[in-house]
Amino acid sequence: SASVAPYLSHLPAGWKALLAYLLTDEAYAVAIGRFREPGEAIGRHWYLLGCGASLWLMWQIVTAVGVFLGALVPPGWGLDFALILTFIALLVPMLVDRPTVVAALVAGATALAAAGLPYRLGLALAACAGIVAGVVAARMRPARTQVQEAQT
Repeated sequence: SASVAPYLSHLPAGWKALLAYLLTDEAYAVAIGRFREPGEAIGRHWYLLGCGASLWLMWQIVTAVGVFLGALVPPGWGLDFALILTFIALLVPMLVDRPTVVAALVAGATALAAAGLPYRLGLALAACAGIVAGVVAARMRPARTQVQEAQT
């Protein structure tokens, strides 16, 4: 939500509260791409409102369906994998530059390597490793660009 704040700073507190309530990982992933597009920033909050409200409504509907029909789903269906696919679908459109790709690859590799750690510590370790790798990659890019410019 901190990365969305600059795009919403002009809004009254009521709007900010509503959008904060509706902000989910999925709404963020869809809206941040629109927010980062060049051009007029006025009205972008309506896009986030539409994303968030649509997702909220679908969540309510699917929850109701789950309450009434959940017992019909066989226990053997591994729905945990659906969460992984959802995360991947959210992640892939965000891979737009080298530091982000490096962060994602390092985090993914670390998560796989540390999957056996107790208390799901592998996820926390993967997040930290990805953050560090992304920051290092971002800091290396300007230095590398300056060296290349000096050589030409």
